Amino acid sequence: MKHIAPIALSLTLIASGAMAQAIARDEALAAKGAFTVGQIEDADVIDSANKKAGEVEHVILDAAGKPTAVIIEIDRVGPDKKVSVALADISVAPEAGDPNDYLVRTKLTKDQLTNLPEWKP
Repeated sequence: MKHIAPIALSLTLIASGAMAQAIARDEALAAKGAFTVGQIEDADVIDSANKKAGEVEHVILDAAGKPTAVIIEIDRVGPDKKVSVALADISVAPEAGDPNDYLVRTKLTKDQLTNLPEWKP
């Protein structure tokens, strides 16, 4: 539980627009470790309960052009909700059985993601 507060703070700073941001357009740009923007965008997001929570909609860049967050479109009944999650709070790996497909895992549950402020471009 003590790890949620730092995560919530970083998510709040990103969601509140406290940083200059832009959507990454270059799919070859390194986004997280060895993974590119093109590999992360549209990847399924798996929550801390090992359940699908949504998909990565965008990778966000800071003013210097460095990737800092992902925008996750949460699967839910009714209109979809988009939230911002810091790159530090996700991990990326190829999907088992399909090396051309990737999974993004978050430390948060789907409920915690749903309760984040909605991201607006």
